[in-house]
Order: sequence, then structure tokens, then C-alpha cells
Amino acid sequence: MKRLSQFFGMLLVTGSAVSSSYGQTAETAITQWMEGNFKQAKNTAADVIAADKNNALAYLVHAGGLLYESNSAAALADMEKAIKLSPGNALFQAELAECYKAQSNMPQAKKQAEKALGLLRSPKSGMEYFMRASMESIQSKTDDAVADFTKAIELNPRYVRAYAKRASLYMDKNQNDLAMSDLAKAVDINSQYGYPYYLRGIIYHNQQQYDQAIAEYTKDIKYDPLPGDSYFNRAVIYRIQKKYDLSIADYNKAAELTPKDADVYGNRGNVYYDQQKYDQAMVDYNKAIELLPTKANYYVLRGNVYRIKQQTDLAFKDHNKAIELNPKYSFAYQARGEDYYSTKEDDKALVDFKKVVELDPRNSYGFMYMGFIHHNKQQFNDAITCYTKAIEFNPNNMDAYNNRAACYDALGKTKEANVDRKKYSDLGGTITASGTSGKKILYPGSTFDPAAAKAALSRGLATIKGRACSKYDGLRFDAAGAKVILMPVTPYLQEWYDLREKKEGKTTWVYMSDEAYKYRIEAVADAEGRFVFEGLKPGKYFVQIIHNFNQLKTAKVYDGSNSYQNGPVMQTTNYYHTENYTVERSARFEKFVEIDEESETKKITLTSGLIKSCAL
Repeated sequence: MKRLSQFFGMLLVTGSAVSSSYGQTAETAITQWMEGNFKQAKNTAADVIAADKNNALAYLVHAGGLLYESNSAAALADMEKAIKLSPGNALFQAELAECYKAQSNMPQAKKQAEKALGLLRSPKSGMEYFMRASMESIQSKTDDAVADFTKAIELNPRYVRAYAKRASLYMDKNQNDLAMSDLAKAVDINSQYGYPYYLRGIIYHNQQQYDQAIAEYTKDIKYDPLPGDSYFNRAVIYRIQKKYDLSIADYNKAAELTPKDADVYGNRGNVYYDQQKYDQAMVDYNKAIELLPTKANYYVLRGNVYRIKQQTDLAFKDHNKAIELNPKYSFAYQARGEDYYSTKEDDKALVDFKKVVELDPRNSYGFMYMGFIHHNKQQFNDAITCYTKAIEFNPNNMDAYNNRAACYDALGKTKEANVDRKKYSDLGGTITASGTSGKKILYPGSTFDPAAAKAALSRGLATIKGRACSKYDGLRFDAAGAKVILMPVTPYLQEWYDLREKKEGKTTWVYMSDEAYKYRIEAVADAEGRFVFEGLKPGKYFVQIIHNFNQLKTAKVYDGSNSYQNGPVMQTTNYYHTENYTVERSARFEKFVEIDEESETKKITLTSGLIKSCAL
């Protein structure tokens, strides 16, 4: 949220540099200024200067009016004239610090504030306490500043700007009740001073009391000569309320008042993005980058538009630039993670989303995407952990409930899955009662380690030779042309096998993850069902073959009969013909094989039982 850079310095000046004939008039200007009547104060000071160009106090007040109008360059010129007339005046030195602050030159402002504080060690008047408090505020000495603003108010209870300034510090300390009390007093004294309304708008805004905030920003817009920040903040709320036309209108006004404010264009681009007006959003993001090329956020936003337009290379370029500009910006890693996810580079995406939650440990979105990736890899327990974190940090994350339910189903945890789907429905998700075939698909719960599997399949000197046959009706059928697979036995594979042995049946299938299945070697059996796996390392392996074939069989088919009388006996002759037919056969043969020695050759037979003729 933006805040106006306001000038709060109100000064009481004495010394030979102030013309006695116009001193009372200049003091009148100060009173107007202190009570928040900046235009009148500036005009009064201008009249004094026209009559007496050596009235340093008038230059001081005139500079304050210019600062209120955001004309810091002209204000600085006025203060240089005042200091030339009265070089040792502590209050003029303090006002100069305010000019540097208005120009966002904080190093110089702090240096100048330190100089002014050295001259304000023993304040006597309300204005001296006020200015010392302002310098302490520049130096981030909040408690000291609050104490001095309080003293200034005690000495002059009509110091409108002292109330506003103290309220601002209370807001920084999250003491909003005290801030609201001060702002109410400021409005009571001068109902046409815009800044207190702006501060009240921020308090309501932060409390998500959006209608009240809009009302306060609207009052500031009425009274403030340059209410760019109130237009900006009101536009932010209109976007939250999805009142996009009102939001765009306010950003347009903010752009007129502050045409070099990059955030105006960046935020307006976000509204266009929400409306899927991506070309207009791109124009605004380009303008924001042109005005402030060192801000990472604009590159993230523009990169997101490039991704939507499927200009992936440009999306990566912008998101990499954002990370280069701000290596601790979690949103940039999140955006690049989405780039990788959209290009199916899940491992790289996972690295970026882990960085997101490292930088922002309560980022529900980051955990959600980590859940997506583990889910895609069929790493269901890991996915459940991530979805649970996403829900912890955003209890209304309905998709996390729905996805976690799918993971529970994959692990056979039907009760937990049903609870999550009910929660998804309660949050507004569309889900109705349904019927299924009753067939369940289960997966192991552990996480597959690809590095271990890859290492197990690295080149060695051992060999496994085998032969596969099936036996039906007393006949041997060689597994000619069948595919044989070999996989290293990892903890994940062992869990899969044990789960399959325990759970698989007519209503349940047990699968391994697609990633785990990739780490295999394949061979094709020859005409006699023989196969070979070469170049293996010592270790434990799992060998499997699915033998599918059609068995040719012959049957006698009845054609009819003929009966005739043979003497006293009736005889019947039946007639048949021979017909061939096929029977589909399918058998799964598996074996665990352990190689102990580096150059060992292991011989195995894969059959449904003892088939002597199938031996190697």
C-alpha cells in the first residue's frame, strides 16, 4: 500500500532575518499552515515575500505549501533562500531535511536531519518540539518522535498536522485505536484537511473494511490537491470487489496525477489481466518496466502474460530477470516454477516451489504446486503432506481437499478420501453422488528414488540368461516374441510387490508409479522363449514376463445321426466333423534374481510350474 510523502515541518522562527513589519503576517501564514490550510498559508507567504524578499519565515511557509503540492524542487529553492538569510537557524536546517525526504533522497535527508537535531537539543516552543519530532521520525526514532509530537500538542492543541503525524507513527506501531483518536481530533479542527481521511482510509483498508475505506479515500480526493494515492488505493479496493471499470477509472486518474509512477501502470495492468485483456495488460507492464526497470515484480507480471500467450522463452527470460534483480523474491520463483510446470519440467518446477516455501513458509500456493508435482509422479504420501500444508495455510483451499482425496484413494484410504470430498463440496466444489465399477487402483505409499534405481542399472559384467514357457493340456508353449522386463529391486519396488501380493484381486489392481516403471531393461524372447540380460552389476533384480498367445485346439462337432432297423435291433449312427478353434491364454511369470559376483552368469526359468523341457 502506498503512502503520501507529506511535509510535516512547522516552524517558529526568530532572528534578524525576519522582517518585523511582516512578522505578524508570516506568523499568520504559519498558523494557517499548521492547521492544514496549505493553500491559504502559501498565498499569505507569497504576499509577504512580494512585499519583503528578505523575510526568511515567509520562504519557509511558502516552501511548505510547495511540498504539499509535491513541488519539491521549488521548495528546495525557497529553503536555500531562507538559509542564506539565516544560515544558523535550526528550523530552516530541519526544513531542508524535509525537502530531501520529499525528493526520496533519504541518505541526504537523514544526514540533514542529524544536523538539525544537533541544533534542536533544547526545544522551547510547540513548533520546535514538532520539528524535532519530524527529524526523529526521519531517523526512525519512533518513540522519541511520538513523545515530541505529544509535547507539541500539549503546547498547542490546534496543531492539526501534529495529530496527523503522531497518528501515522501510531499506525506504524499497529496502535490503530490511538491513531484513529488523533485523526478524529485533526478532522474536528479542520474538516477540509485531506490527509487524516487518507490515513483513516489506510486503517480501514488494512482491516478489510472496504466500504469505510472507500468513503475516507473519497473525502481525501475531495480536499487534497494531489490525491493520487487515494485514487490508487481506492482502485485497489475496487479490484478486490471485482468492480473493474471503477478500478480502471481510478488508476487512470492516478496516472494523470502521477504519470511517472510505475506502480500505477503495474496495478492497472493487473486489472486488465483479471479481465483477460492481456494485450492491454502487456502495454501497462511494459510502461511500468520502462519507468522502473529495477523492480522485479513487473517482470514477473509481464512474464505471466507471455506464458499465457505461450511465448515460453520470453516468460522464462522475464522471470529469470526478476530473480536476478531480487533473489529473495518468492513470487518470482513461483512464476518460474509455473513456467517449468507448464513445459512439463516437473523436477525443475519442484526446485523452484521448494524455494518459494523456503522464502515464504506459509505460502499455500507453493505447497499446492509441490503437491501437484508429487501427485503427477504418483508420490502420494508426499503429495498428501504438501496438500495438507496448503490447507493449513489456506483452510479454504478447496482444490487441495479434492486432490488430497484422490491421493487417499490411491493408497486405499477410502474414509479419509470421503471426508476430504465432503469438505471440497462444502466449500463450493461441484461433486455429486456417483457409481463406479468397484475396481480400485492402489499404489505404494513410499517415494521412489530414481538415483538409486539408475545406479543399480549402471554397467557391470554379470549376465542373466533365461527361458520362459507355459504349459496347458500337457503341452509346452514357448514364450516366443514375448517382452521380458528386468528392474532393480528398490525399497519402492519391494513395497509394490508386497502390496500387490496382499491386495490385488478381482476388484483391486496395484500399480507402480510411471517414474519407477521407466527404470527397467527390456528383452524379447526368441522363438524358443530364450532371453538374455547382459552388463549387470551384483545386486537383486526382478524379472517379469507376460506370456499372451492363442492355443490352437481341435474339437469334434456333431453333425447329426441316422437310425435304421437291423432285424430286431434299432441301430443309430452319429456323424461328426473335426473343427479347429483357438483359446486365448495369458500368464504372468516373475522371479527375484540375486547376482552375488561381479562376472556371474545366472540361469533362470520362468514357467507356471515344473516344465523339464523348458530348462536351459
